[in-house]
Amino acid sequence: MNSLQEMNSEGRAEDRLKKAGDHYMVMEHTIRGDNHARRRDHGLQYRQQIHTIGGGLGNFHFDGGRGTFRNVQHPQHGHLHINHINHTVPTCSCTTCAELFNEFCDRSTLHGLKYIGDKRLHFLERLFWTIAFILATMTAGYFIKIVYAKWDDTPVIVSIAAKTTQLVDIPFPAVTLCTMNEARKSEAEKIKASTNESDVLFKKLLSDSCENSDSQKPVKKWNNNTSISWENIQNFMVKVRQPCHEMLKVCYYAGVAHNCSDIFNPSLTDEGLCCSFNKAKRDYIFRNPRNLTDLNLTFPMNATDWNPETGYPPNTPAGALPWRPRGAGTHLGLSVVLDAEVKEFYCSTSASIGFKLLLHNPVETPKIADYGLLLAPGREYRIKITPTINNAAKSLHNLREIDRQCAYSADKYLLFYKTYTQRNCMLECEANYTFLVCNCVPFYLPKDINTPICGKEEEGCTKLARKLLEMTLVEASDFNSTDGWPTPNCKCLPGCNELGYSSSMTYGHMIPSLAVNKGYMEDTVHSNNTGKEKDLTVVHLYFTETQFFSYYKTEIFGLSEFLSSTGGLLGLFIGFSFLSAVEVLYFATVRLWCGIVRRRKKMVDSYPFVK
Repeated sequence: MNSLQEMNSEGRAEDRLKKAGDHYMVMEHTIRGDNHARRRDHGLQYRQQIHTIGGGLGNFHFDGGRGTFRNVQHPQHGHLHINHINHTVPTCSCTTCAELFNEFCDRSTLHGLKYIGDKRLHFLERLFWTIAFILATMTAGYFIKIVYAKWDDTPVIVSIAAKTTQLVDIPFPAVTLCTMNEARKSEAEKIKASTNESDVLFKKLLSDSCENSDSQKPVKKWNNNTSISWENIQNFMVKVRQPCHEMLKVCYYAGVAHNCSDIFNPSLTDEGLCCSFNKAKRDYIFRNPRNLTDLNLTFPMNATDWNPETGYPPNTPAGALPWRPRGAGTHLGLSVVLDAEVKEFYCSTSASIGFKLLLHNPVETPKIADYGLLLAPGREYRIKITPTINNAAKSLHNLREIDRQCAYSADKYLLFYKTYTQRNCMLECEANYTFLVCNCVPFYLPKDINTPICGKEEEGCTKLARKLLEMTLVEASDFNSTDGWPTPNCKCLPGCNELGYSSSMTYGHMIPSLAVNKGYMEDTVHSNNTGKEKDLTVVHLYFTETQFFSYYKTEIFGLSEFLSSTGGLLGLFIGFSFLSAVEVLYFATVRLWCGIVRRRKKMVDSYPFVK
C-alpha cells in the first residue's frame, strides 16, 4: 500500500514537472522570439548566465540570456517545484523611446506635434501634420538663413547719434597757415650774390626750390644725394622763409588779444615751414619724437594727451592744449592779421601770392600743398567751421576690420604716429612706399634721423610714387604699375573714432580806414607805411552752432538682435521658444532617465529578491 502511494506520488510529481517544463519552454520561446536574432549575432554576449540568489523560499536563478528568474526548489520528500517569474529588466529599448516620443509630442508646446503623436488619429492625418511641421521648419530655416546672410554681409550701420555733441566736448581745430613765398627776395639775393663756400649748398637748395622740375623726365631708380642732410634743409628754410612772428601781426582768441608767438608754433609741412595754432604737442603726436627729423619746439603752455578715441583726460585744465572752443560767433573764435610782404615775394608755390590755410585734427600732420585754402592779401575772410564727428560702438571691437570698415589705434599700429587716423596712416604709408621705390623720403614725411632725404634729383620719382599711391587708395581702374614698381598696399581705413573739420568761406575787400578802426592796421598806420593795407589779410575762424550731430557706427545686428529675429521666425512658423529647447533637452535626458529609474524601482518593490 505504501509502495503504491509512493508510486502515485512520484507519478503526480512527474506530471507536474512535465507541465512546468512545458510552461518553461513556452516562456523561453516567448522571450527568445524578440532576442533570437541578437543572440545569433552576439552569441557570447547573450549566453546563459546563471546567478544563484539565496532566499528564504528556495534558490532563485536568473537566466541572463533569457531575461527571466526561476525559483527552483529541490525535491524534498519526493517533491520538485519550479516557479517562473517573467520579468524583464527595464532598459532604453525601442519601445521605450517610441513611448517617450509620443509623450513628448503630446505635451510639447511646438505647434502640430500633438497631432503627430496622437495614436487615435488616422495614419494619413498624422502624415499630413508631419509634412506640415517639416515644411514650416524648412521655411523658418530659409528666412533665418537670409537674416544671417544680412548680418554677415552688412554687420555695421552708420546712423545719426541719439545725442548731439556739445561744442566744448571737442577741441578747436588746429589751424596751419603758410606763406606761398618760398624764399624772401632779400635773402635770396644775398645767397645768390654770396661768394662764400658755405653758401654753395644754399644756392643749390634755392635753385631747387624756385626752378620748375621737368615732369617729362623718364622714371628710373634714383640715387640719393648724400650731400643734403636734414640739418642743411632746416637751416635753409629758417633762413629764407618768412618767420611766424613776422607773418602774424595780430591774434585774438575768444575776444582776448594774445602774443602771436605764444599761440602759434612753427610746423613742418609739404609747403615748408608754416605756423600752426592749437596743434598738439609733438610728444603726443609721434611715438619717438626725438628720433624723427622734425622741428624741436618748446610749448609755452600746458598740453594734454587728447585723441579722438578717448577725448580729453579727466580733470583737464581749461587752458591746456588743444584748446576748446569758447562759443559760437567770430567774437569767440580765432582772428588773425597776416602780413604777406608782397615786395618780398621771390618765388611762389602757386600761381598767386598770399597764404594757404588748412583746418585739421590737432594730432595730425597737415598736408597743405594740395588741400589748403588760398587767402589773398587785401581781403577780410570769414571761415565758418563745421566739425565732422564719427564715433563707434565698443561692440565693434569684436568685428573684423574688413567688416566694420574702420580701424582703432590698438588694432592698427603705426610706426611713427601714436594715434591712428586715416591721414596719419596715409602719410606714413607714403613715406614707406617712397623709400621703397626711391631710396629716400621727402623732408616733410615722417622718418627717422638716418633716412636719406630726397632732393631735386629725386623729385620726379617722389611725385610719381605719390600719384600711384593716391590712385591705389581710391582703387582707380586705370592704375598700372610703372617699370615693375610694386603696387602700394596701404589699407588706410577711416578711424572708428575720428574728428575732422570742414569749412565754408566768404570774403570782402578791406578798406584801410575801417581796418584801422578795428585795430588791424595799428602798427602800420603809425609808421606811415602807405599802401601797406594791400599786404594784409584778416581771417576770422568761428563756429556758428554750439552743438552738432555726429555719426554713430554700430552693429546692425548684434547677438541680441539676431536672437530676436531668429526667435521671431521660429515662433511664427512652429511656435518655438527657449523653453521649447528646454523641453527637448528634458525629454531626451531627465525624463528618459527618470522613467528608467521608476520602472526599476517598481520591479524591485514587486520582487524584493532583485537587487
